Amino acid sequence: MTAIPNPRWGARYSPNPEHNLQYLQEAYDEYEDFARRGELFLNEPLHEAYYVDADGIARRLGDLTPVAFSRIDFTGLREFANDAAAAAATPAVPVGGMYHTGGVLKVRRV
Repeated sequence: MTAIPNPRWGARYSPNPEHNLQYLQEAYDEYEDFARRGELFLNEPLHEAYYVDADGIARRLGDLTPVAFSRIDFTGLREFANDAAAAAATPAVPVGGMYHTGGVLKVRRV
């Protein structure tokens, strides 16, 4: 990958989601401090978000226009008190995975 001056904040998105995924994946693979798993990258002009999942794979979250937020289905999201409880569950919530505590959405970090 061609070096970019500031990989952490220098993301240059295109109108092509596949290009954006490839860019984020290459930056994540090449730069150790580019991102933490589960961290969101917003493409505000196109109402998109990208993230790196627990396996280190760049993914597109989808169309995030204000109406789209009401269509995200969290029905199967499990409830845990904290990251330790989420990690101890069977099956465990992976690092970067989501759970909730009293309706507050959380991403497991440890």
